[in-house]
Amino acid sequence: MPNWRDILLVSLFIIVWPITKLFYVILFLLAPIWTLVSFILLPFNHLAQTIYSIITLPFSVKWLERIETLYVYLGTAALIGGLTGAVIFAIFKFISASLNIDSTVVPPPKERVRSAAEFRAAQREKREEKIDFTPAPTPVVLKKMPGSRRKGLLSQAIMEEEDSDF
Repeated sequence: MPNWRDILLVSLFIIVWPITKLFYVILFLLAPIWTLVSFILLPFNHLAQTIYSIITLPFSVKWLERIETLYVYLGTAALIGGLTGAVIFAIFKFISASLNIDSTVVPPPKERVRSAAEFRAAQREKREEKIDFTPAPTPVVLKKMPGSRRKGLLSQAIMEEEDSDF
């Protein structure tokens, strides 16, 4: 008596066998078309492979091995610098809180901005104050006194000497 597994495998083979033969026939018929299309698209395929290799160049093992020491050195320096900065910040906050010098800065209140009409009215009032309707007095002319010359080095002319060594 046949086992249920054998019956299942035979029935599965009977179902799958025609599908695989149909697939191979379609593959055989489309092979020339696939060859032609892959030949036409060959430059694009080559371009895509080149771009891919350029993009993945930094991740090649040889390049990473070269900079491993530098990476470790700079990474360690960054960690030490970050920790040092955090410690200095904590110390500064503690000292400033202890000495009560971390008062909050209150911004001064903003002045009210005048409108254009208020500005023009203020300018008009200033101009009216400047205009004096009284007659102007005669201009005063100041005369220089001849004895008020400067004394000392500033009053003397600097004489240039000409050397004729040639």
